[in-house]
Amino acid sequence: MKIAASLVLASAGAASAAKKAVDLTASRKVSGSSARKLIRASRKLEENDQDQQEEDEFYFLTNYRMKFVQCLAGEQVQGDDAYESSAVIYRLCPIDSDELKSSAFGCTDAESYGDYVVGINTYTEAIAKNMAWEREQAGYEDDGDFDLEGYSQCAEADLEMDENDEDRKLEEEQNDQYFIGPKCVNVMDSKGKKVVGTDIAFDFFAEETCTTESTTSYYELTGQEIPYSTGLGLYQVATKCASYNDDGELEAKEVCQDLLENVIYRCDATYQGGCGIIEAFEAELKASEAKGNGGKIFGIVLLVLVILGAGYYFWMKKKQKDAQNSLLNN
Repeated sequence: MKIAASLVLASAGAASAAKKAVDLTASRKVSGSSARKLIRASRKLEENDQDQQEEDEFYFLTNYRMKFVQCLAGEQVQGDDAYESSAVIYRLCPIDSDELKSSAFGCTDAESYGDYVVGINTYTEAIAKNMAWEREQAGYEDDGDFDLEGYSQCAEADLEMDENDEDRKLEEEQNDQYFIGPKCVNVMDSKGKKVVGTDIAFDFFAEETCTTESTTSYYELTGQEIPYSTGLGLYQVATKCASYNDDGELEAKEVCQDLLENVIYRCDATYQGGCGIIEAFEAELKASEAKGNGGKIFGIVLLVLVILGAGYYFWMKKKQKDAQNSLLNN
């Protein structure tokens, strides 16, 4: 599993392009005020250099799409501040890949992709920020009162209840706190009989780790369904990592940068340390897809055989009829 060599060359290019900061020791004939100005200029230059290097470091992402692959329910991973209850696998696929919707993995050429694992809270927060950014770019207002970004980290529920509904107020009083956070859910086929993938949804929990669902539902307390309770719609979604800034310059999207900076396991051309773990995580999904593809191939072969058999049958019938007509004419 290897992302193309651009991933390695990006950091090398950044280092070679870096400017050299002003050397204040080169001259002893500098006044105090001039020295302070030079120091400020030097610091500003160094900050600009660092920003440029960071931009160059992630520029290779503009050639990729970020494909959500799988949500791993109950697979705890260490986040920045605490353990996250589940994990998410995503894949970086070439932007021109034609396989993005034909597989849960998005692309399958082993030389062109990279696989990454992050915590569910980390992934959901990055997606929430990107959703808000896309709404802003499209000229839409925010997504109402539901704090998608805040709840991505599992946060105490902000419940707005009818003041006249005594039963609901009593329910809240009997339980000190409720929490809202992300969880893994299955995506079913159109008939609701077969799992075809996974997604991330929001649920109502009884404690601050968002692992124990509340026996009291969000609907019972608010009279409404919890937003995104059926999923964020991530299945078979691939996000372009390229965008243009206010100056019209091509750069990597923040969502792709953030997730790459917070990976737990990584498998690509630069880092192979997490390959074994990620392959173990993906084994069941790969087997399921292979089985599904095998079924499709079997169905196609069976259909071809039926058509050939039918053709042979009618050909034989015609041959027999022609032979009978020939005998009658003689």
